[in-house]
Amino acid sequence: MGLQLIVCLETNPKTKSDYIYIKNTIDYFYSVNQAGVKLSPVFMDGKGNYDSRKTVKTIADYIRQYHAASENNASVVIYCFDCDDFDSNPADQEFLKTVQKYCKDRQYQFAWFCRDIEHVYLGKQISDKEKKTAAEHFAAKHLIRAVEVDKLCSNKMQNQRSNLCSILDDYMTRKE
Repeated sequence: MGLQLIVCLETNPKTKSDYIYIKNTIDYFYSVNQAGVKLSPVFMDGKGNYDSRKTVKTIADYIRQYHAASENNASVVIYCFDCDDFDSNPADQEFLKTVQKYCKDRQYQFAWFCRDIEHVYLGKQISDKEKKTAAEHFAAKHLIRAVEVDKLCSNKMQNQRSNLCSILDDYMTRKE
């Protein structure tokens, strides 16, 4: 049986910055049988597009195609969102509640990054125009080695934390 992880990301398909961090996390922290796990990114081009016709269709197409290859193949959808100012901005709090419910209703996984993915992996905010360069530098310099896995296994939203590995642990085996 194969496993497809469909990872829905806020970033756009040109930048792919969020995908770089997620892929580095999986490659560094998990033992992945490349034939058994397929990573399929969905670039939402903005977090407000989580339920857009394009995003929903892309997810459905990935699931259908992967299942067509083998009836035993399974797909897991993981939506990844930045928390932004969740602790001080009611609109950000409400958005997170809405997308969390959206994920729960569809049996999708809800991954969060506080304040944003760059805060978790780099410890600082990065301007939009620098995100691609910062992510590429992160990968090229293997900076994932400096990331404490505990920061990625949080069960509480707080700055520079994520629950990503808490989710991935349910589907893959961590390296020793």
